[in-house]
Amino acid sequence: MGELRYAVGGSPISHSLSPLLFSLVFHHLKKNDQIPNLIPRSLRLIESIHVDEVLGWGYIEHDEHNPDWTLLDSRIDSNTIRLNRLVEEVLTREVRSIFEGSEPSRKHLPVSNHLPLNYYGEEVWLNLTSPLKHQLQSMAFTPVDKGMDILSVNTLRWTGNGWYCATSDGAGVVDVAIHHGIDVTSGAVLGLNGGGGSARSIADAWLESGGHVVSLGGRRKLDASLVSKKLTDIEQLDLLIDFDGTYDPKISVKQTLTPDYLPLNGSLPERDSVLSPKNSTIDGRWMLVGQHLESWRRLWAPQCTEYLPTLPQLMSWLSDCELELAISRSKSMEE
Repeated sequence: MGELRYAVGGSPISHSLSPLLFSLVFHHLKKNDQIPNLIPRSLRLIESIHVDEVLGWGYIEHDEHNPDWTLLDSRIDSNTIRLNRLVEEVLTREVRSIFEGSEPSRKHLPVSNHLPLNYYGEEVWLNLTSPLKHQLQSMAFTPVDKGMDILSVNTLRWTGNGWYCATSDGAGVVDVAIHHGIDVTSGAVLGLNGGGGSARSIADAWLESGGHVVSLGGRRKLDASLVSKKLTDIEQLDLLIDFDGTYDPKISVKQTLTPDYLPLNGSLPERDSVLSPKNSTIDGRWMLVGQHLESWRRLWAPQCTEYLPTLPQLMSWLSDCELELAISRSKSMEE
């Protein structure tokens, strides 16, 4: 029987939806008897601009950088029972058809055959966000993909015997693009403004999937090895992702993915309208959901790949949880 600690680290971090996504997927797999020997012990946010501080929590659990979670207006660790009850209730609901896409999902093949299939003792799973993705360069970590080579590690796992690491942003975005009707494998053109960790991961995965990548500049440009076409050769982008928020479109764009996600407001139909795959602007939650699922496939539970929820399933549950937490927060403020 193994104990599991999970945290997401970065700065700012109090708005992160990753703990909610982790809880949804974990309880879904538990419900389907896929990880019966794994018991969750801790769920944390770690506010830090240094990856060593996040790893320190992995080695020795502490509360030094544990902020209040925006979704609860309080600490996650003091609300674990409440959060688990919400997640378990939401998992009983039917997935709303509005989240279904127009294209079938791609087949997911195993990334590594060297990960242990069983859980023993203590497991530590971590997600990293900005500005930490490029900081992990230690030989103490075993990469299962090119995450360390392209300086874009956002997923970590301690198995009790060693650390493993991976990048999941790129594969997650490819899944999201396909779900939104973009034929990546037939040479769809992606325009990226910015060249940080997420951009590098996405460019690499996009190229590997058969698409083309155009660099649109930004504060930090993409490495030439991750670019396959020039902007002057393109009449229209199939997808634009502006990480710097500075790109003034000079070219026709079919769809835009907004990497950041803002709080959703309004009724359930109003929220669903923002998240609908029919929109030409793709909310950043889709990218987050895609990369989170890839973290499970690639590093945390590759043996459970076929039992993971689909993109629309997880997005539907996430939207329901956000609404329920917003209603609960509103009621508490009125009291």
